[in-house]
Amino acid sequence: MQSHLTRRVFRAILNNEPLSSSRCHYRFLHAVRGVRSRKPGLTPYHVQRRGLFAFNAAPAASPQPAALSSETGLKAMRDLMRSLADKSRGPANGVLANAFQDFFVSRAEAPGVLTNFHAQLLVTTWKYLRAHEKELESEEWNRVFSPENLENILFVLSEAKCLPESHETVRKVARLAYLELCSDHGFGQNRISRHALLTYIHIQAMNGNPEEARHVVEHFWDKLKKTNPSPWLTVVKGFAIDNDKSQIQRTMEMLQRHEIKFDQKAHEELITLLMEQDLSGAVKTLYECPLPGGREPSRSTKEAMLKYAILRADMAWAEQIVESFSQSPTPKSIRITLLWEAVQKKSAAAVLEKSQVLTAGDPAARDSLNIACVNGMMEYANSIKNLDLAAEFAALAPQWDLQPDVQTQLLLLEAYILEGDVKKALAFMEAVQDPEALVLENMPLMNKLIAMLCLSSQEDDVLKRVSSFLDPLFENNVRLEADTLAALTHALMYRHDLEGVSELLRPRLGSYDSEERVKIRKALIDFITDQGQESADAWAAYELLQLAFPETGVAKRTEIMTSFFKRNRSDQAFLVFGHMRQAEDFARRPKPDTYARCFQGFAHTQDAKNLDLVHNMLKLDVQVDLNTRLLNSLMLAYAVCDLPDKAMSVFHDILQSNEGPSSKSLVIFFKTCEKHYNGVEEAIKMFKKVKLLEIQMDRQLYMAYVEALAAQCEFDLATQALDNMQKEIGYQPTRNTLGLLYNAIPNQYWKDAVQKWSQTKYPELWAQLEQVERSEYEDGPKFHIKANDVHL
Repeated sequence: MQSHLTRRVFRAILNNEPLSSSRCHYRFLHAVRGVRSRKPGLTPYHVQRRGLFAFNAAPAASPQPAALSSETGLKAMRDLMRSLADKSRGPANGVLANAFQDFFVSRAEAPGVLTNFHAQLLVTTWKYLRAHEKELESEEWNRVFSPENLENILFVLSEAKCLPESHETVRKVARLAYLELCSDHGFGQNRISRHALLTYIHIQAMNGNPEEARHVVEHFWDKLKKTNPSPWLTVVKGFAIDNDKSQIQRTMEMLQRHEIKFDQKAHEELITLLMEQDLSGAVKTLYECPLPGGREPSRSTKEAMLKYAILRADMAWAEQIVESFSQSPTPKSIRITLLWEAVQKKSAAAVLEKSQVLTAGDPAARDSLNIACVNGMMEYANSIKNLDLAAEFAALAPQWDLQPDVQTQLLLLEAYILEGDVKKALAFMEAVQDPEALVLENMPLMNKLIAMLCLSSQEDDVLKRVSSFLDPLFENNVRLEADTLAALTHALMYRHDLEGVSELLRPRLGSYDSEERVKIRKALIDFITDQGQESADAWAAYELLQLAFPETGVAKRTEIMTSFFKRNRSDQAFLVFGHMRQAEDFARRPKPDTYARCFQGFAHTQDAKNLDLVHNMLKLDVQVDLNTRLLNSLMLAYAVCDLPDKAMSVFHDILQSNEGPSSKSLVIFFKTCEKHYNGVEEAIKMFKKVKLLEIQMDRQLYMAYVEALAAQCEFDLATQALDNMQKEIGYQPTRNTLGLLYNAIPNQYWKDAVQKWSQTKYPELWAQLEQVERSEYEDGPKFHIKANDVHL
């Protein structure tokens, strides 16, 4: 099946699991186009390009390169990894050496993000080239193992944003470069530069191995001791990130031995740095570790920690910090006291009353009330999503003769965003004098704003504003949060701009880890499974997902497959199943539940052709356990597709299985008897066995037996079974019971006989049934009543 997206768009995804961009060099979202009108004559899978955003930037003088800078070198290294996996011929050594060097050279100015995918490619390529070192030309060797290239490797690794899942592999790459720099190539050992050492220490400490960082600091201390700031602080930070208090204390002791000063100022700077990176565990660990000489953290550190704890709803921790302050109020403590009052009372009136008490007759205390005090309380109100309280705190400013600052306005904007108030949020942005600077300097807030707008509105005016916010971000290569990228994907999908989605994701998708990719992928899956979307659009979106998110697991692919069955597109559902069946990774191949849902889908769509194909796949799939639920689904599919002989064969397999038949197996068996050439005899024999084995029969099972007799035109047997219903299972016939009998029996003659019989035996029930609408079918009219379907 072809989608509207070109092969160029799809092929470019494979460089780094991202997507293709045909025109956009940096920018993505611009002027909104009008709504697409569907016209006759479009091919089944053509989706007209419409913009959430179009490109109004001037076209580039020269064509855009096929690969983005972030993709440089990846293709050759990925080809090597594939060749090693399938034992085929890989790229030449020279190609790999060039690719390895080019990867780091291209990232020297803008290191970007490193994922585990990148790091694994680098380790694999290094080890391969090392194993074939004797085959390398001198120029090829220098491209990888020269000191200049090795130092560039460490620089890029230290400057790049390394996603958590990549930490271990990134450390391996760094250690390979470090050991090579430390080895003797005729210049004597330990000729590694101080700069290279510092970057290596930083990489190890920040990526989960501060012990290695500490070891290097100790080993090369003579070379590092004049460094400012001391590399020991990097080690301390690494242990704080690991929440290892004992190692922090041990490192503090080592600092004293080396006469390294770790005072309140250094402590505060390190904690501030951890706060900026939002490493709450590390912040708390470092704060709670005692300082040398028994000193306490500085007052400003305590204030920052209190606010940090409050905003993260850790009130037990916050209370401990409050208790560490002096109990006698001072002008410097008023801000903390009022913030804690706001937290405790959640009332602006209470804060105002408290402030009057604290500042009465004390000009110095009154002067300590500044706009930062108001902002702190507003920030707390936003953190608990109490937007009315945020407005009340904001109203304290004029009562204290204070002028709101930029931070006050931003906190009001955050309140509008949390409330989902599009009009107020956009009105705020319209009033900003320098919106571009505001966007770039307040990225966390802008991420929330963009996501809120994309998810709350599809109006052109709103989306034009989103475009204007995104322009400076894309021009400055700012990394968006995963939630924001997901919201943009959602907006583009519902504008049916799949090429726009590809242009959005291609240069960015490779910089998100597994958990973040799940959020972005969800936007695509939600669109695909939305039954309000046309099948062609859903299929084109699935093709995009197939290439952009090849790691998508069985559960989500099964959900997608089921959505196509619901659209009565069993051909597309079959292709989705086929993609699972062809997966190289066994974990992404169909499970018993996948087969069961697939067979249920074929039953729903009565697709006998593809049913046979999947059944044949099942016979060859030795990894799948043939449980009763799966076989029930297969039997039902054959029964509904008018292949009763095959359905009976499956039932015999169920009888011989370890699990054996369930009550639903028997219901499906009776449904099979409706079309089987020997259905009456089989149904009667099974009914007798059920009674003999004292299997409890419910209304569904009993009526399946009645319908089997009726479908074979056994009027007398079917009506007799209904007469005996009370005696056999303890339930009286109902209006629906008569309707099921009437619907099951074919031919107008027999339907008239059922009507006459019902009017005589159950006149009241029949009178109720006649109030139900009937529709004409090939085998006669049928009532619109709930069918006796099997839900597996």
